[in-house]
Amino acid sequence: MPENSPPATDRSPSTTRSGAGSQGATANGRFRDIVPSPRSSWEIARIDLIRGYRWVRNQDLWLAFTVVVGFIGAFLLWETFDAARNVGTQLTAGGPTPTWLVTATGILWLFLTILLAGDGVSSNTDLDNDGQYLTIRPAADVVGGMLIAAASKFSVYTIPLGLVAGAGLAAGSGSPLPLVGMLAAAVVVVVSAAAIGYPIGFTIKGVIRRSRNLGRLTTVVGVVLGLAYVTLSVTGELLTVVERLEPVLQAPPVAWFGHLALATTPDASIDPTGALLLLGLSPLAVSGGTVLSVPAARYAWLADTAHANDGDDEELPTAPDRRVDAVLGAVCRAPATRGIASTTLLRAVRSPLQFVFVAPPLLAAISFVEGAVTSGTVPWYVPWFVVWYGAWAAGAVIPLNPLGNQGATLPALLTAPARGRHVVHGHVTAATLVGAPLTAGTAIGAGYLAGSSEAVLVALGIASVAAVVGSATLATGIGSLFPRFEAVSLDASRQAVPPSKRAYSLFSICLSLIVVAVAFASDETARVAGSVLLSQWLPFGIDPSIDAVTALGWVVLVGAGLAIPLAYRTAARRIEAYRVD
Repeated sequence: MPENSPPATDRSPSTTRSGAGSQGATANGRFRDIVPSPRSSWEIARIDLIRGYRWVRNQDLWLAFTVVVGFIGAFLLWETFDAARNVGTQLTAGGPTPTWLVTATGILWLFLTILLAGDGVSSNTDLDNDGQYLTIRPAADVVGGMLIAAASKFSVYTIPLGLVAGAGLAAGSGSPLPLVGMLAAAVVVVVSAAAIGYPIGFTIKGVIRRSRNLGRLTTVVGVVLGLAYVTLSVTGELLTVVERLEPVLQAPPVAWFGHLALATTPDASIDPTGALLLLGLSPLAVSGGTVLSVPAARYAWLADTAHANDGDDEELPTAPDRRVDAVLGAVCRAPATRGIASTTLLRAVRSPLQFVFVAPPLLAAISFVEGAVTSGTVPWYVPWFVVWYGAWAAGAVIPLNPLGNQGATLPALLTAPARGRHVVHGHVTAATLVGAPLTAGTAIGAGYLAGSSEAVLVALGIASVAAVVGSATLATGIGSLFPRFEAVSLDASRQAVPPSKRAYSLFSICLSLIVVAVAFASDETARVAGSVLLSQWLPFGIDPSIDAVTALGWVVLVGAGLAIPLAYRTAARRIEAYRVD
């Protein structure tokens, strides 16, 4: 051994320490790859919640939706408080513990789990800036932040519900202890639902991104599921589904959520074992769900979307040959009108988010359908509601914002040979082709179920077509005066341009008056109801007779007959003279 060589004993400890440090670093790296950092996750969640608040604050649509949900939620919270107070009073009097409380808590957990799984599939869990977030923080931290943010968002619903239910039980039983169990259940329900729903949602998202067919059918599947839920709700079959699931909801471990909610309520005959097991197992379930969410998220985020061409033999693009053009050729004389109508229809089909802005009145239709299914009869006013809604939707979807709907193609439209009247004709034609058959068919069918006379059925058919054509023309005139070009974000990646608030409000009021006038002029029942309502609403004791109501309807119709041509001329001149700054 050379003299300058270090002794072997000096090398061994150094080598050993280096190997141990390398193994420790590797183990620590693997741990960081699957377990989120609490501090980083909290910071990511905080930023996400702040951005979400700022986004909602600047969105007119979602602010209005929040106000509506607030009113509905206040009513539901009062009903919850009243029901819980009655249960607390019954328990204090020695009554049995209602089993529906345990079932309701299980339904809430199941519903939240499905919602959070859907949230994991949606664009809300897409990465910002094309995934460059992952170059700054590990995927585990990003997933942890998303889970905390999702649980925080949905806790806005569960915690007030738990507080109100606990307050009701406390008011009925005379003890504040029910608040403890209800609040604990509210927290455990939403946290566990997020930890279980998100890995499921991430996995489904990854599968969809890797499949060409599933990616194309995502919107269709979502619409089908939404329609299925609404159908089950209005037909009462949703209760049947709940009854079928009741054995599962009443059995462990789902029943433990209800046991925890009632564990601190005096005189509630609840076995505390399930509540204690839930409190002990929840941290393990949440930790396990969080760890599983990390590889599931990587599977979704790192997927190569299957939207590229599968082969090189794909035909080169050619001029479109659409069947709708053949139909429009039979009703449109001018090629410019046909082109605008065709483009308008195709734009509506390819961007169906515009239909979101006419969906709220359908909530009122749920009670009509439910009443028709349960009683087998349809009220006399339902057909006229159909006429109003069909005409209103036909006007509000497309013609109510003829300039704003063009988007980046607006300069091309304004410099094209098409005149303003061609634009108006194209929008009215597109709205009529879609809205008139649907409105007339639905209104006549509803009138038949309501037992309307043949004269009223004929009036419904004529009024439907006339209302759609008139509303589309009126909407084009109002929308051309009050255009809107700013888009509204419906979620993290989808935007749509709704009509302006002034156009929306003015058009809705005008069309409502016209449809009511048509009903007064053609339906005896509507005239009687109108006479009674106007007698109650008008001041100074004015009591209009049925003949006066009929005359009022015809006066409004004459005014509408004059206003619609005026709206047509206004729209044509406004569109033709519009200039882009």
